[in-house]
Amino acid sequence: MTIDLRGIGDAVRAAAAVRDMGVAQLVRRALVMSLDLRATAAVAPMERGSDGQTPHQVPTRETAKLTLRLSRAHADALMMNAGALGLSYGDYVGRLVAGSRLPQPVAERQADRAALLASNDRMAALSTDLVALVTLLRQAKVEQAKPYRDRLETADAEIRRHLDRASALIDRL
Repeated sequence: MTIDLRGIGDAVRAAAAVRDMGVAQLVRRALVMSLDLRATAAVAPMERGSDGQTPHQVPTRETAKLTLRLSRAHADALMMNAGALGLSYGDYVGRLVAGSRLPQPVAERQADRAALLASNDRMAALSTDLVALVTLLRQAKVEQAKPYRDRLETADAEIRRHLDRASALIDRL
């Protein structure tokens, strides 16, 4: 909502400054007081009860709308950084304020996911090869099992790489 303060803008800004609050806070307080609610906190809207008559308070939302004035460079950085991380502006600023860890950029998460999927495919192929090798060895078909020998010699390193990749991805989540 925009309010035209006409000729009282300077006085409103001065009154807000004296009270150590923003103009929006002062205006909200004045509106609440003009409604004769005598409260300075947020007031929950009234809604008719299930009987259609008795009003009751509706709980307020857990989030609050906040307007920030930033330099163009900071606003651009906020928008670019939030977008790169796949976060809304509010979630991005909230995490910064809370000192929470920020997620990886979307492109990096997608690359990690693709690498993990490819690694899963290699693990599935390795599993298939191991089953085939065990089957051939049970049947005493040693000559036919020899091609799987090279695959087994690198299996340990391949499994370790997969586990490292999966662990790193899980840690970043």
